[in-house]
Amino acid sequence: MKFRNHPQALILNEIIALGIVFAFVIVGVILSRVNPDYYLGVYAIEDGLIEWLTAIGLLFGAGICFYRSIILKPFRPKLFRICSIILGLILVFGFLEEISYGQRIFGYSTPDSIAQHNTQGEFNIHNLEIGGVRINKAIFGLGLTIIVIFYFIVMPFLYRRFEKVKTWCDSLAIPVPKWAYTVAYLLLFLLTELIPFPEKGEVLEFGGVWIFILMMIRPYNREIFSRRSLSY
Repeated sequence: MKFRNHPQALILNEIIALGIVFAFVIVGVILSRVNPDYYLGVYAIEDGLIEWLTAIGLLFGAGICFYRSIILKPFRPKLFRICSIILGLILVFGFLEEISYGQRIFGYSTPDSIAQHNTQGEFNIHNLEIGGVRINKAIFGLGLTIIVIFYFIVMPFLYRRFEKVKTWCDSLAIPVPKWAYTVAYLLLFLLTELIPFPEKGEVLEFGGVWIFILMMIRPYNREIFSRRSLSY
């Protein structure tokens, strides 16, 4: 069964889902302007609503990857399923980093060897500072920004233009963004730039994670993730 792609339009459930995501983002922007104390002390605080919604999104995305690796076993080659599992593990890693490996849930302390290098004294990697270099800025900031730009702007063009790139992405189970999600990311970036605090990163992270997860569910090449597409 062949699926039709509509890269220029979102179906109703995608519009609703993205609308909910951007509602949280817009609320964050408004709160940062009209009630900064609430924004900084409640909305975008560590272990606050936005951070937990981000963590849930990462865990949900990981579940999708593992589910696909199981249901597509009869239809897709081993490499395809391994790549799905790897992406799932990356999202699990992101989830664990987001909740500091359950540190504040279970109440265990950070080992001294880690605490002295962690800017927030937490048990995680992204807040480490080694040799004056903050991992969060160098890798999770700049590095991730470069990846997002390539993934949402460059790769969709290459996928549509070059057959070899299309074959490579499809064989490695890489979900390719529709242009609508590229626009969503650009809009997210512009909106979060209106937040006058460094903590705007929490809202940007939340929106970015959920846009990625929604894109994963219905990517441009969604037929390769369907059991009904047996021609792969």
